[in-house]
Amino acid sequence: MTPTVSDANATVTVNSTTVASGAASGNLSLDVGDNTITVEVTAEDGVTTETYTVTVKRAEADSTDAMLTSLSLSSGTLSPSFSSAIHSYTVSVDNDVSSIKVTPVVSDAGATVTVNGATVTSGSTSGNLSLDVGDNTITVEVTAEDGVTTETYTVTVERAEADSTDATMTSLSLSSGSLSPSFSSAIHSYTVSVDNDVSSIKVTPVVSDANATV
Repeated sequence: MTPTVSDANATVTVNSTTVASGAASGNLSLDVGDNTITVEVTAEDGVTTETYTVTVKRAEADSTDAMLTSLSLSSGTLSPSFSSAIHSYTVSVDNDVSSIKVTPVVSDAGATVTVNGATVTSGSTSGNLSLDVGDNTITVEVTAEDGVTTETYTVTVERAEADSTDATMTSLSLSSGSLSPSFSSAIHSYTVSVDNDVSSIKVTPVVSDANATV
C-alpha cells in the first residue's frame, strides 16, 4: 500500500508501521476473507489525526471438487446404485428404448459437466442420446472450479435385441409312422398312416428360436 499525505510535514502509518509519504508499505499478509488495513495520518502539530481503513477481501481458492452427487437416467436403473466414489455403471433397457437422457448433479456449484462432450447444466437433463442394439457407452465428465481437476463417470447402456418373430420349427417327429411329405419348416400340413394297433401317438416339436413356445 502506498499512502501520500497532503502536508509534507505530516506522518503516516500503515497498520501501525511508519511509512514515508509516497512510498510503499511492506508486504501485508492476507487471510482468506476480510482483512482490515488501517492507515493513520498525524498532522505536523502531533495531535490532529485522520484514520483511513481499507478492507481487502481475499477470495477462497478455486475448488478442486469434480465429483457428482447424483446421476440418473430417463430409462433403466444404474448398477451398482450411484455413489460419487464409483465411476463405472451398467444399465439394461428394452429394445423399444431407442434413446436415453442423463441428469448429472455436481457436488460443487462451481464445477461444470459434459455428457458425451456436450455441456449440461447441473441438475438438468441432457439431450436425447441415441442407443444402438447392444452396448452404448455414455461418458460424463466433471471439471472442477479450478479448471484443471476432472472426474469421469461412464455408463454402459445395453439395449436388448428386438424379440424374435421366428415362429417356425426345425423338426417335427412322431413316435409312430412317417410324415408325408417329409418335414420342412415351410410346409405346414402333413399326413401319417399307422397300423390299427397304434392307439396313441407322441409328437416331438423342435422350435427354430429358443425363446419361442410351442
